[in-house]
Amino acid sequence: MKTITPYLLKFALSAAVLTLIFRFCLSHGIQNQSWLTIILSSLLYFATIFSAGWYFGKKDHEHLPIFDIGFRFHFTNYVVYNIISLLWFELGFASIYERKSTIAVIAVNWGIFLLLHAVFYFWIRKRTINGMDKEDLFE
Repeated sequence: MKTITPYLLKFALSAAVLTLIFRFCLSHGIQNQSWLTIILSSLLYFATIFSAGWYFGKKDHEHLPIFDIGFRFHFTNYVVYNIISLLWFELGFASIYERKSTIAVIAVNWGIFLLLHAVFYFWIRKRTINGMDKEDLFE
């Protein structure tokens, strides 16, 4: 499949490493009931995953100029995060204060935003060719 590019795979690997670091810091913060650790690790995870997506997304667009408004990267991050989070619980690395049901709540809420992103992506993609509005293309 041509939409699975080397840059998307590099992003997936980066997302996996960043998610593992985040899960470790988050569980540590929850275990020690440190709100500062929880908030800082969450904000840092958001900033680094966004930066990685921006960097690899830009490189990806140069490699394969498809108009996807970041949807493939968003979906990849969603899948990687949820798999790692579930494995984190299954392998017993979670804090005693963490609940597995929290992962399901996050997956559902994030999934709603991902679904909205998908709708927007398909709506925009239908109206454009290589990022140009179809109406402007043939004038």
